[in-house]
Amino acid sequence: MKTVAIACRTIEDEINVVSRTLSDPLPIVWVESGLHNFPAKLKERIQQEIDKVSSGVENILLLYGYCGNSIEGLVTLQAQLVVPKVEDCISLLLGGNQIRRDLSREVPAFYLTDGWLRYESNIYWEYEQCLKKYGEARALRIFKAMFAHYSTLNFIDTGSYDLTPVMKRTADLALNLNLEQAIVPGTLRLITKALQEEWDEDFLKVPAGVPIHLGFGEATSVSQR
Repeated sequence: MKTVAIACRTIEDEINVVSRTLSDPLPIVWVESGLHNFPAKLKERIQQEIDKVSSGVENILLLYGYCGNSIEGLVTLQAQLVVPKVEDCISLLLGGNQIRRDLSREVPAFYLTDGWLRYESNIYWEYEQCLKKYGEARALRIFKAMFAHYSTLNFIDTGSYDLTPVMKRTADLALNLNLEQAIVPGTLRLITKALQEEWDEDFLKVPAGVPIHLGFGEATSVSQR
């Protein structure tokens, strides 16, 4: 076995769409969603899965973004680590950091996919818990403050599934917070390149025994500084 992928279930739908098109798909180890708000815990979980990879594997592909520096310091002694050069899964699904920045300059939006809404600790789940705990009036005050700098809920369309039922789930939240709901084009380009092992300048490749190091907002390995 040459390459093993470790991936977040938040982007499971998109990864599976690509995997089904491959004649020899990579084995994928899934890490539970819901850890993005806790970078230290996320890092610990990813490292646990890295450490479980059997000897003989040459590459470990991390289908993650930088995710609040949660990949900082990840290391393996036996294989090369490969990770997309993206700030988070949003940038991964939009096609890169620059596309994300350009969109953010145009419209201050909060981004969603079905994967983000499927698991606990997502923004809609938090809204429902807030309603139960504080009641509608106070919950709305809290969330209006949280979303004060946003005008839109942007749903990323990669063609992996129908967004209509997904947007229906958040229609009440958008209405109550005076937010528009919009669809923005996404892409599976980076995921496809990752799973086809086409690791070009869009990917960081860290040699065995070298920890991933984040510097100046860009992921680099210590040996490449």
